[in-house]
Amino acid sequence: MTTLFSPSVNIIRDADRTLAYLPTPNAATVFGQIVNNYRAGIHCFNVVGAYGTGKSSFLWAFEQTLSGQQAFFPLRADGLGVVGFEFVRFVGEYASLKETFARHFGVAHAGTEPSAAAVIAAIGAAYRPLAAEGKALVLLVDEFGKFLEYAARENPEEEPYFLQQLAEYLNDPDRHILLLTTVHQDVSAYALGLTKTQRQEWEKVKGRLKELTFNEPVEQLLALAAQQLAARKWPAAPGVAVNKQLFEAGAAA
Repeated sequence: MTTLFSPSVNIIRDADRTLAYLPTPNAATVFGQIVNNYRAGIHCFNVVGAYGTGKSSFLWAFEQTLSGQQAFFPLRADGLGVVGFEFVRFVGEYASLKETFARHFGVAHAGTEPSAAAVIAAIGAAYRPLAAEGKALVLLVDEFGKFLEYAARENPEEEPYFLQQLAEYLNDPDRHILLLTTVHQDVSAYALGLTKTQRQEWEKVKGRLKELTFNEPVEQLLALAAQQLAARKWPAAPGVAVNKQLFEAGAAA
């Protein structure tokens, strides 16, 4: 069977594919930080890391671990006080996060902009039947920075306020709702060029999202590459033959 390769992961497109994931010490640490902070009542997390460090793959592995599909990290559902999870996935785009959530959770606004309260109420309505079954709602937002870019340029006051209200609602320890986002840079970096008052609002957003650093050292990335190569059944041939297969695998991507 031909091994397919993609240079990037899309948590919506790839949801039903088989994930070949090698947890790194850094990924295990971040997973543990999420679990421990969730148990302490913090339910909103923002994973910050450079391009290509595996944040999207981590979200995928996070979901598969919690859903019981594959155990990439040591945790069971009852370890978070629930019997199961319902996942809702978003991939960032240059658009309003509030509008994106409104569309997904069925907030009818008939040409008018939905209020933050209406969107949050719709999330609560989606959560209640899950809570009745003892399940948690998990919101995964990859490429969260795209939404932040839009907010900073198009609506630097209302969008950050929505994020603050959303985080305050989700961080209620009596609700089993978890928000996990990923970005390439600190939240404050998206507020450059705004007024002092607007930047202060962005700082409030940053303070309501538990920031977790996700940067893999170069030696760890090399070790992952070595493990993947070792797992492949390369033919017993001169080095040039192996190089040819490497080239063909890359060209097919």
